[in-house]
Amino acid sequence: MKILVISDGKYGDRAAKVIRKKFPHTQFIVIKERNVNSFIDNVNLSENLIEKIKWANLLISYVRHPDVVMEICGYKVPIIIAVDFGKGFLKQIQTINPKCIMPESMCNVKPNTGIDEIDLYFSQYGIPRYQVELDASRGEIPIIKNVKLLVESPCGASDVALDKLIGKKLIPETITSYGVNIRNECREPISVMLKHNDIADSSASLHLIQLLDALEKTAPHYFNSNKQLIEYAKKRRQEYKCLRQASDIFEE
Repeated sequence: MKILVISDGKYGDRAAKVIRKKFPHTQFIVIKERNVNSFIDNVNLSENLIEKIKWANLLISYVRHPDVVMEICGYKVPIIIAVDFGKGFLKQIQTINPKCIMPESMCNVKPNTGIDEIDLYFSQYGIPRYQVELDASRGEIPIIKNVKLLVESPCGASDVALDKLIGKKLIPETITSYGVNIRNECREPISVMLKHNDIADSSASLHLIQLLDALEKTAPHYFNSNKQLIEYAKKRRQEYKCLRQASDIFEE
């Protein structure tokens, strides 16, 4: 699949590099930054950008000016808008291009939108999924021997933080360390609805509960007999469920 990641200079560069691992025909283009507080009556896209839009099967826009995004959507190529401008804007955009989504978070979307190109993308990048290998031969507490990311975050935070897990003991402190690193590495664009810290906390919490699910499936007997891990997992899931109720786990 041919993917075009469009940026106005602040976001998207790392995502393009990460996405290229699984979708090698991914291109990245930076366009002129516009003042987000100004209105643009006539948006003129460059011929180079228009050519690349027509080339692509899927667009991922990290552009921060809504008028520019609206113009890009007019070419009716399936598009993921990675900057959240709010539900009203999305409804307006979808009258122009029905094959458009605008998630609150790029790592919290299931591949069930009904748009083939977007679902193919989110089958590889979105809600994190892990395959975990444990080593229980060194003592009572298993060691996390290896972690494979089946689905990862497009900003790369899922992968960058793996060194906080591999080779470490399966204890709450290890899992928390991974979550804190996810939070620090989060490159989610600013939402008009949420602060960056809120999004980063939500992303980190989502990674933790997905990791806990994988660990429990790998070592159910260990989890079921470890009261500390049972309580830890319960608390993390409750925090994410309420959320998005703020968690004190990431407080600095």
